[in-house]
Amino acid sequence: METRHEGLKFSLYSSFLKGNAKVPQMPETSLRLRKLLDSEHASLEQVTRLLHSNPPLAAYLLQFASSPMLRNVRQGVNLQEVVSRIGMQRVNNLVLTFAVEHLFTSQDPVLIKIFRARWNAALQCGAYCACLAQQLTRMPMEDAMLGGLLQDIGSLPLLDELERWPEVPREPQDLQSLCDQLSADIGVITLTAWRLPAVLIDCARHRSAWQRKREGSADLVDIVQVARRLSMEGDDEQLVQLPAWRRLLGERADDMPPQVLRDELGGEVAFWFKLLGGKPNA
Repeated sequence: METRHEGLKFSLYSSFLKGNAKVPQMPETSLRLRKLLDSEHASLEQVTRLLHSNPPLAAYLLQFASSPMLRNVRQGVNLQEVVSRIGMQRVNNLVLTFAVEHLFTSQDPVLIKIFRARWNAALQCGAYCACLAQQLTRMPMEDAMLGGLLQDIGSLPLLDELERWPEVPREPQDLQSLCDQLSADIGVITLTAWRLPAVLIDCARHRSAWQRKREGSADLVDIVQVARRLSMEGDDEQLVQLPAWRRLLGERADDMPPQVLRDELGGEVAFWFKLLGGKPNA
């Protein structure tokens, strides 16, 4: 069984490397917004008009008027004001967050269920990343949130591709294991094709490289790894031994039980999780 599983992993990964398996294109609205923001003449009015052309996206962005990004904002704020206050780069990240979920196209009920579970876990990770960045670092919370959301992006094209591999057993545990083992490599392929910053690609590349060593202070990969472990729960003895935990917590690493940190961040994490569209017990 194990040998067959290794052969399947190799065949699937080879399909992506050779271009036989489909790597999703960057979502259209994200691509259009990115091109617009690359222009020297991009205006707030043009960006707002583009966002208004996608009503569900516009409604999603309006929710952030009540987020920690925009404190003390008056009631009835319009989209242009939200975009102005949040900032173009933050909006760019939020648009990508909204659009990624809708790239999954499989109609297989088992694959859909696995995707929903993994996407929900990615939203939880993104929520923790935003809070960890805000509380423990000077990194922008929206960059950390995006890193948490995209660290498992490789599962999306993998599960899509499996619809064309009916010979692969549909046992949920095996599918989850396959995603865990291939997500990083396929995520790197996907995010590289999207030409996203190297730091976001590294979040996918090193998502499970728990003993990753580096000099200096915590980086975005460290935040993502700690966020993943905090959202898993039940593995705290290993969490406190991770290099990422020690870099992120610094002098507090030995005196801060993970559950205490969860409790401290709990309300904010729940807020971000709900705002991002997370579903309890999905």
